[in-house]
Amino acid sequence: MRNKVGIGSFFHSIAAEEIVDFKTEILISNYSLFYTGRHAIKFIFDQLSKEKKIEKIWLPNYYCQHVTSWLQNCYTNIHFYPIDPFHKDHSLAILDFATANDIVLLNNFWGIFNYTIPNTADRPICIEDHSHGWLSSGCLESSADYCVASLRKTLPVPLGGILWQPNKKQHKTIPLKAIPNTEFYENWGRIHAAMNLKQEYLIGTEEATAKDNYLAAIATSENYLQHQYEVVPLQPAHHELITSFLTKDYTVYKKQNFKILCNNLTPNTSFKIITNLTNTPFGLHLVFKDRKTFASLKAHLIENEIYPSELWPGNDPTKSWSYLLNIHIDYRYTEADMIYIATTINQWVNR
Repeated sequence: MRNKVGIGSFFHSIAAEEIVDFKTEILISNYSLFYTGRHAIKFIFDQLSKEKKIEKIWLPNYYCQHVTSWLQNCYTNIHFYPIDPFHKDHSLAILDFATANDIVLLNNFWGIFNYTIPNTADRPICIEDHSHGWLSSGCLESSADYCVASLRKTLPVPLGGILWQPNKKQHKTIPLKAIPNTEFYENWGRIHAAMNLKQEYLIGTEEATAKDNYLAAIATSENYLQHQYEVVPLQPAHHELITSFLTKDYTVYKKQNFKILCNNLTPNTSFKIITNLTNTPFGLHLVFKDRKTFASLKAHLIENEIYPSELWPGNDPTKSWSYLLNIHIDYRYTEADMIYIATTINQWVNR
């Protein structure tokens, strides 16, 4: 069994009509779209800094290394607070480290975190990142001041980010005033072309060439994004494409696929499966205590054409579980794919 889509890789082009609908705008309203989640974060950080003096910006000490370094290039007042991303019941006492003049960025780790935000006048501004928890309960029922997400982690779009205000009776407008950027728009086109190229690869058109060109285009784009720091306004056509995929139910596919995996994976002590009774995780998350074991399973998966990602390399080990292997389980994959993934992992467990 081999799924040519490349289990765990970037999306290929698809029609929005092929994905089940979801009434996103009923639960997430008053939103603004951006090209990336980083742009959404930077925009709201800058807007808040114009309204009041922000002393410190707090990030979790376990966070995406690319976003962390990107924000450190933009701001000199970045600080870090400790959190265990592998325990959803981790108690975060925000008032123990942040003041009313600070911003605290909270991360919905793997889509299973729900934060209790203090309801006091002297608390910091709280912003939640739902990039790996899009449509989870923490995302849809947030009590934060603002929420952001990198949509391209879940939506099959070249780029996409979102900023919204949850649970507010009086919505604050979020205007975007920025100078258009031709180079950035060209980068969107580069990714979009790569997604189309991957679609051609899936139907058998010049397989080797298409695959190599696709991967090269994605690598060029990612390098560009890591060194681009200005918020760029969306072109109408790009806004329309992102919006067409915004009102889709991506969780229903993950829930079904995750259940199949859990029912077929052999219990073992080499790794722990991150799971939750009320939310389906972003993917199949296997977390390890040591890097050698992590690397062994990763190599085994790649040998069998399953391509996992690490969330996230470069972070300091936690006191318990430390190394997270993510395998995508989204709408692109079938029950047969899940059985193949489970069988491949079980082969490694029983080696």
